[in-house]
Amino acid sequence: MQGTDKNIPPVNPSVYPPEDEITLKEIIEKILEFWSEVWSKKWWIILFSIPFIVYFGYKAKNEQITYSAKLTYTLNDGSGSGGALSGILGSFGLGKGGKVNLDKIVELSKSRNIQQKVLFQKVELDTFPGKPDFIANHIIVLHKLDELWTNKTKDWKGFRFKHGNISEFSGEELMAFKMLFGKIIGGKNVKNNIFSNGFNEDTGILTLSATTADEELSIEYCNLIYDEIKQYYLVNSSKGNMSTFEFAEAKSDSIFRTMQAKEFQLAKFNDSHRNLTDPGLLTQKKIMETELFKLKNMYAEVTKNRELADFTLSAGTPDISIIDEPIPPLEPNAPSLLIELIKGALLGGLLALSFVLGRKIVLDAMRN
Repeated sequence: MQGTDKNIPPVNPSVYPPEDEITLKEIIEKILEFWSEVWSKKWWIILFSIPFIVYFGYKAKNEQITYSAKLTYTLNDGSGSGGALSGILGSFGLGKGGKVNLDKIVELSKSRNIQQKVLFQKVELDTFPGKPDFIANHIIVLHKLDELWTNKTKDWKGFRFKHGNISEFSGEELMAFKMLFGKIIGGKNVKNNIFSNGFNEDTGILTLSATTADEELSIEYCNLIYDEIKQYYLVNSSKGNMSTFEFAEAKSDSIFRTMQAKEFQLAKFNDSHRNLTDPGLLTQKKIMETELFKLKNMYAEVTKNRELADFTLSAGTPDISIIDEPIPPLEPNAPSLLIELIKGALLGGLLALSFVLGRKIVLDAMRN
């Protein structure tokens, strides 16, 4: 049996690497090879990128300029309480208060009820020179919504609202209002909605913002939404305290009339029966005096409750006030032409580069 030749030195892996292991030299050679391929096709890559650069540039130049207006406001809940009056009227369900819910205010401002009141107010803008028209129609024209709504089933071009009351809307106007409302508050498949709102949880400051293609319209929209929220919230939040005050006032007036009638009755009795000696008449007089005394005490108490209800109504009404309102000029929102050109060049170049390198890799694989 032939033995192993002990004089043959062992193979050094660092000098003779395995055949399937890639060396740093091969990596550098492959990079240079790719770079050479890319450089040889540089004009092809540039030509391929030009359509993308032109498209992004054209899109930036024709992008509609919009103006965003922002209004901030705060809402402080009334802290007045009914005190004794609340205890007296509690069984009637009157005089109940509640904590301010900022989420409720945010949802309220996006409600159809608030939005439609604003959309169908008439203002005069450059859209329809010399002619006040619904804000809804201004938005349709400025944002070309009638063209965007047009599809194979219906041509909306030239559509305008003719009525300001939703109860008078035709079927076509109802459909258009639903689409317009979606554009206003946003939703599924809606980009660049016109109205947005929110609040800061730490400070409690609420924000309204409107973005339209007209500076004056954006400012006016914010102000009108705020006015509607304030009106709606104040009226509804003061209903309970108003009912309490009206209840106390009605009770006060009723007791006062009864007391006044009893005083006339007693005065007439005294005038008709002077120097009384008849025990029956004396008893009758005593009863009238006792009833009048009770009525006076009742009137004093109910008058105090009425004043308390009046104070509760004033102190319990929430205070809604503007912090900052939008003022012109507003900064226009428009894409940067330079940035869009760079984006087009990068996208086109990346696609062309991927094709060149991918083509080389495939050809090299086929040769091998």
